[in-house]
Amino acid sequence: MIVIGLVLFLVASNTQTGWVYLLSGTVFGALMTGWWSSRRALRPANFRLWVPGSVPRGQGFAATLSWTSAALGYSAYWKPLGQIQLDQQGREQALLESSQREQKVWLIGQQRGIFSQIPGEITCYGPLAWFAARRRLNPELSQPLYILPRRREMSNQKMKALARGSLGDRRGQPAGQGDLRRLREYQVGDDVRWIHWASSARRGELVVREFSQGGALQLVLCWGCQAEALSEVEAFEELMDWVYTYFVSAREQGWPVQLLVPQADGSWKASEQIEILATAQAQVTPPAPAWSAAQGWARIDFWLGRGCSPAGVEVLEFGEKARV
Repeated sequence: MIVIGLVLFLVASNTQTGWVYLLSGTVFGALMTGWWSSRRALRPANFRLWVPGSVPRGQGFAATLSWTSAALGYSAYWKPLGQIQLDQQGREQALLESSQREQKVWLIGQQRGIFSQIPGEITCYGPLAWFAARRRLNPELSQPLYILPRRREMSNQKMKALARGSLGDRRGQPAGQGDLRRLREYQVGDDVRWIHWASSARRGELVVREFSQGGALQLVLCWGCQAEALSEVEAFEELMDWVYTYFVSAREQGWPVQLLVPQADGSWKASEQIEILATAQAQVTPPAPAWSAAQGWARIDFWLGRGCSPAGVEVLEFGEKARV
């Protein structure tokens, strides 16, 4: 650029129309400088995104962008591209100021899943703001991000009816009012009243108390799908939303909750990890295992299509034939 400027200056000083060349060269040089500066400013170092462990689908959540430096100190914008978007109620774009080293943004997950990175695009206009330079920049996540199903609105009457038992058996008081059963790691939906703060401080992570009592309500949630209903994607998402809603609502009541998860080999596996719901897929499942209220756990089955109704089980059906 310096050499080009000297050549234009020499031409301008020896011709009658030199001022035209000089002016043109000045404008050209300014434009080239702005474009080159914009390109160089697209390289923030150690670009990371700090996210929570899990969030419900469709619910906005706060995340923090961090970086160590930008090449020339110009402001840049970052926005995610794909299944995780900027929350419309938050900022339109994440502004990366050169004087800062972190920026809070509001995101929203549009689809269930586990995300190890969030594809995005960074934009910088440089000193003149005439040329928008863009490139893909995927920040490293602080931890895997689980997008869980959406939580639906559910009245307290449904939970009270569940505690009474629509099958005629009185299920007793919530398990949180009984004797201490064990200490375990905090999970999404746990009642904060049962956090054991002393143990949490020693371990460096939240620990909750789990209670048990004879005749207390302990809940199992099971879901299945028939072959002819596999194409009903929206109905399956609604089904998963209700599984998640019952799970969280029961945990808030202090009830122990388990998920009865269908396996690829046709078996069933019990789990207390709600993160399983982030990757659950519609698949043909065998009839749910038999159940009896005498086992001490109440059970709700969520079926896409028409499911069997074994004794001692409440069934909620989804799809075109029936709705919850």
